[in-house]
Amino acid sequence: MNNIAISGRLTKDPECKEFSEGKSVCDITVAVNGYRKEDTIFIKIKAWDGRARSCSKFCKKGSLVNVTGSLRENSWKAKDGSMRKELYVLAADIEFVQRPQEGSSSTPEVSHSSNEDKEPSPIEASPVTDQDLEEVPF
Repeated sequence: MNNIAISGRLTKDPECKEFSEGKSVCDITVAVNGYRKEDTIFIKIKAWDGRARSCSKFCKKGSLVNVTGSLRENSWKAKDGSMRKELYVLAADIEFVQRPQEGSSSTPEVSHSSNEDKEPSPIEASPVTDQDLEEVPF
């Protein structure tokens, strides 16, 4: 079974092409956060036809998306004669979770309450540090 599901933000605006036969394809790259910033990976996504048109209409750099699909491999011969390969996800479904707002950063603002007696929500908790990771028992 070849299924993959990822969630992340677009690293740049979608690159879409229309073909004379009425087909369209859209290439996007999604940044998927790891546990630490240096663990972030960048995954190439390819969407066809209706999904491609939706990507070009509703996505731009910073958009948060959920993608499900199958992992594929593309191989070709480079100009220097060597064989090259790349992995990408062929999108079966793309959910547009959040569009970046005009004139603001791509991450949503966190509202902080002035009530200091309440427990902090998970989003208000302090970030995990390398020292915290060293204390994990596994």
